[in-house]
Amino acid sequence: MNETELRALFDEIDTDGDGRINIVELAEGFKAEGARGHLAEEVKKAMTADANHDGVLDFDEFRTLLK
Repeated sequence: MNETELRALFDEIDTDGDGRINIVELAEGFKAEGARGHLAEEVKKAMTADANHDGVLDFDEFRTLLK
């Protein structure tokens, strides 16, 4: 996935447009992408990319998550 595609996906998941993905937006994004299994576990695992521990993912953290 290139930078433009990553930004588009980030913006799609960031439904309130604040430039950060919160846990609710992340869960909704996983559901929209057809995530299977235990959603809570997947979200918790993804939030490990929250490098500054502020409870949200900014674009850089999101990029790291998807590498």
